[in-house]
Amino acid sequence: MKTTDVRVLRAITAMAAGQSVVVRGDSDGDGYLVFAADTATPRLLAFMVRHTSGYVCAALSESECERLNLPPMCHRNTALCVSVDVRGTGTGISAADRARTIAALASGGAAAADFHRPGHVVPLRAGDEGVLGRQGAAEAAVDLASLAGRPRAAALCEIVSRRHPTLMARGVELTEFAVEYGLPIVSIDELVAYRRRTEPQAVRLTETVLPTWAGDSRVIGFRGTDGGEHLAMIVGSADAGVPVPLHVHVECLTGDVFGSTACRCGGELNTALARMSAQGSGVVIYLRPVGPPRACGLFTRREAVGDPMPETVAWILRDLGLYALKLSDDMPGFGLVMFGAIREHGIATQALAAAG
Repeated sequence: MKTTDVRVLRAITAMAAGQSVVVRGDSDGDGYLVFAADTATPRLLAFMVRHTSGYVCAALSESECERLNLPPMCHRNTALCVSVDVRGTGTGISAADRARTIAALASGGAAAADFHRPGHVVPLRAGDEGVLGRQGAAEAAVDLASLAGRPRAAALCEIVSRRHPTLMARGVELTEFAVEYGLPIVSIDELVAYRRRTEPQAVRLTETVLPTWAGDSRVIGFRGTDGGEHLAMIVGSADAGVPVPLHVHVECLTGDVFGSTACRCGGELNTALARMSAQGSGVVIYLRPVGPPRACGLFTRREAVGDPMPETVAWILRDLGLYALKLSDDMPGFGLVMFGAIREHGIATQALAAAG
């Protein structure tokens, strides 16, 4: 098991047990103390307030914020909502009072009328897609709670540096803090990678037989978790266990549709299809990322695709039942990345020299 997965699983186990977790951004980013909101206790809150800024937030899904009538605190930051106290508490500021408020926010039976506004706990809107949509601390917190089998709600607050009490803890100091108190520590990037490896990144939508100049081919449509729609074209036979030639292609409007010579996109796709047709076997994964279409020579050219969506490709291949592949070396700029991601899914790969 990957070391990064072990760290994520330790954090999930701690959240399930009602314990705190340290969540950090990149290597130099701030860190947060996090626990599942429905497990809030005065002891957890007291520990959080002692080691953090004390500006305690409760991350909730957007739908829960709407249901509980938690409007944005200001228009410049729509994630921070108007602060609340649950009715029946004292002043609302004590660890016991804030624990009750946080637990109430996580309760599916709570109603908007159950809270005073303003109060001493700040609800924080987390995107419904979690860290796969926005890589923020709120999204990481609710993802960990959900993965732990808890409601999608979590308390979080930034950890203060003990070396420089006027600043927030960063880098190695976060690791030292986690070790001292026996807390799991996990980064947002590790959580993103874990979810991409363990959750389907593409869902099959439709299938048909498409007649093309390269022959009749099975074409299967997929939708990615980011909303992008992709195609898998199976040329000839693609038997499980037999290495199948694979070409991964990112949509290029000018090259694919109009045959522009300003780029190699259309030529690479046609060459791959011709080779597969001649061999009687092959698979083309045609990726259509969300956002403006890639159009070399028309819009600002993206010299290399920053994220070739290797996890999406791997999940499409798993759906197709293809676990033995030959990757062509003319895939633009990300052959090695694709090799690594596909192998993590138990798919055997070998290089395939591009035909001239």
